[in-house]
Amino acid sequence: MHIEPVKVRLDSFKDFAKHYLMIVLSILTALGLEAWIEHAHHERAAATASAQIEAELSVNLDQVRLMRGADAKRLVVLEGLYDYLVQAVKGGADAATIRQRIDAQTRGDFSLNLQLPRLRHEAWDVAVANQSAGWIDTGRLRHYATLYAYQGDFERRLSFNTSVNLQDAQLNRVDADLRVGTAQPAELLHTVSAMTSSMGDAVIALDSLEKAFERELPGLAAAAPAAH
Repeated sequence: MHIEPVKVRLDSFKDFAKHYLMIVLSILTALGLEAWIEHAHHERAAATASAQIEAELSVNLDQVRLMRGADAKRLVVLEGLYDYLVQAVKGGADAATIRQRIDAQTRGDFSLNLQLPRLRHEAWDVAVANQSAGWIDTGRLRHYATLYAYQGDFERRLSFNTSVNLQDAQLNRVDADLRVGTAQPAELLHTVSAMTSSMGDAVIALDSLEKAFERELPGLAAAAPAAH
């Protein structure tokens, strides 16, 4: 900011004081205007960032609710399948009989693949990168940060759980055998057992994540449609 002083002849101290006061007032006015413009810019940036973050979190919540409902239903099927396989393997049932029962129990439409929501975080990353997150109201910013932290914890938890309970190559092979009717009872039992454990943990984690949304942003959670 540069202010060019007006070149006038100062014949008295009074003239000097008036001239000095005008310069000071001009500087203060310019500084005030600059501060107001910057504040308005920060408010717009914060409002834009909040809108984008909440839109992103709303999509994530929809995915969490959708996957939680779907996985809870699949868990019921898995638990029933596991109970049947335990009894069938104990009783020495042949593979053909077991496969027929599985087809009937799952209606021929069943997969052992674990399905998880894709939780986005691009809007949050942008807000942090361009510093607009720092202009959001502190209380609301804390809720946003908490939810994104919960999302990260959820993904790490499920990644660790899956790596412990499931081996992708074996899971895919057994799933393919199940689809073409060549799955072996004992191997299928072991895979279903591991899958049931992973699915149960996924449902619990999804339920906890949904409750975190409802706790941190109740307005957003109420506005988002519940999964059926």
